[in-house]
Amino acid sequence: MIGPNHTEDLDKLTDNMLRYAYPAFEHNYGLWYDRRRDRHDTQRRSDANAVPPFLEQPWARSGIGTAWDGLSRYDLTRYNPWYFDRLKTFAALCDAKGTVLFHNFYMQHALLEFTTHYVDFPWRPVNCIQNTNMPDDVPAANAFYDTSDPVRRSLHQAYIRKCLDELGGYSNVFHLCSQEYTGPLSFMRFWLDTVSEWESQNHRDVKVCLGGTKDVLDALAADPRVSALDLRYFSYRPNGSLYAPPGGQQIAGRYTAGFDAAATSPYQIYRQVREYRLAYPDKPIIHMIAASRQQSWAFLMAGGSVILRFMEYPDFSTPPDYIAPAHAPIIQPTYDFIDTHLSDRLFRMMPADLVNNPQDNWCLAEPGHTYLVYALHGGSIDLDLTAAAGKTLRAQWFNPRTGSLTPAHTGQVAGGATASFSAPDTNDWALLVDLP
Repeated sequence: MIGPNHTEDLDKLTDNMLRYAYPAFEHNYGLWYDRRRDRHDTQRRSDANAVPPFLEQPWARSGIGTAWDGLSRYDLTRYNPWYFDRLKTFAALCDAKGTVLFHNFYMQHALLEFTTHYVDFPWRPVNCIQNTNMPDDVPAANAFYDTSDPVRRSLHQAYIRKCLDELGGYSNVFHLCSQEYTGPLSFMRFWLDTVSEWESQNHRDVKVCLGGTKDVLDALAADPRVSALDLRYFSYRPNGSLYAPPGGQQIAGRYTAGFDAAATSPYQIYRQVREYRLAYPDKPIIHMIAASRQQSWAFLMAGGSVILRFMEYPDFSTPPDYIAPAHAPIIQPTYDFIDTHLSDRLFRMMPADLVNNPQDNWCLAEPGHTYLVYALHGGSIDLDLTAAAGKTLRAQWFNPRTGSLTPAHTGQVAGGATASFSAPDTNDWALLVDLP
C-alpha cells in the first residue's frame, strides 16, 4: 500500500515537506518489524504470518531458526538491501530538492521501558544467530552500549560503517547516534570515533549532529567533528531550574524534560537555545518542540535552526493522499515569511540584546542591516538601531497567526538611535526592520 502512513511515496512526501513547513525528516529503524506487535503484547509468534506495512530493520534475516516474531533469526553481519535502498532514495531526493534527512543509526526506545518493545529487537539473543550477550529482558541499554564485549563492538563498528557506506555521499544528511539517546559518554565517543575513522579512510566528510543528555552534549559540543547540536534531552523548567538527567542511567528518552518541550515556557526555550547558539555560533541547533507557535518563535529568536515535529495528520488519520500535517498551521505563516523575506540572510543573524523587556521581547539581528524582533505579548518595543547610523530602514509588522505583513509607523525608521514601536495589540507580533 503506497501512501501516507503506509509505504511512503518518497517523491510526494518530500514535496509536501517543502510545501507544509516540514523541511527536515528524522528517521530511525522500526521499533519492531511485524505489525502484529502493535498490540503491545509480548507473545511469541507461532507462525510467520507477519502483518504489513512492515517496519523494516537494517539487518537481514539469516534463514536459520525462528525469532520471537515467527520469522527466521537475524544475521547481524548482513544487511537488508531494501531498507538501505529506501534511505538512499530519500537522501537523493533531499539533495535534489533542498530537504534534510536526520538519520539515526539506532533507536534506543526498544532497549528500555517495556518488555514488549524489546522482545523482537534484532540483537536480543533469541532473535539473532550471533552471541551478543545481551539480556533477555529490559533494561538492555547499558549492555547494548558496552563495547568492551568484543562481539558487540565488532557488530557496532561494522553497522556504523555500513550506514556511512550507503549514506556518506549525500550532502543533506545529518547523522545522529540514536533516537532518544540517553546513553553514556563512552558510547557516544565510540560512535564518533568510528565515524571519523570511516571519514579518514574514505576521504569524505559527513555532517554529525550530536544529541544526548546535557553532560554528554557538553563534553563533545566543541569537538570540530560535530556539525550540529540537538538540545531535546534537557530543559529549563518554567521556574528557571535545570532538568538534565545524566547519561548512562537507562532513563528513557521520552522522560527527559527536553524531549517534551511543551512542559516549559517560551522564555526558557529561548534561554536554552540562546546559550548554545552564542557558545557555538557555527553549529546549527535542532530541537523537538511539539507545542505552541510562541515556543516555536522562541526557538527561532534564540538562533535555532530546525524544529523536528511528528508528521501526524488531522485526527491521527491516514489520508488517501498527501495533505498538510495536523500541526502545519502553527508554523506555516512563519515558514513562508522566512522563505520569502529572510532565507538569504537569516544564517547571518544572531540573538542580540537590543530591545527592552528581555523576558518578552527578543531580537535576532545582523546589526546595521536586518533586525527581527518578536514581542511575546505585543506592547511597546524599544529597538537600538545605533549600528545603522546614517541609514533609512524599512519597518514592518508581521502577524504570525495570519502571515500578513504591514507597515510599522510610516514604514520607515532612521538608524543611529533607539526607535520605539507599539504592537497593534496584545497578541504576539514580529517586527522586521531592514534595508529596503
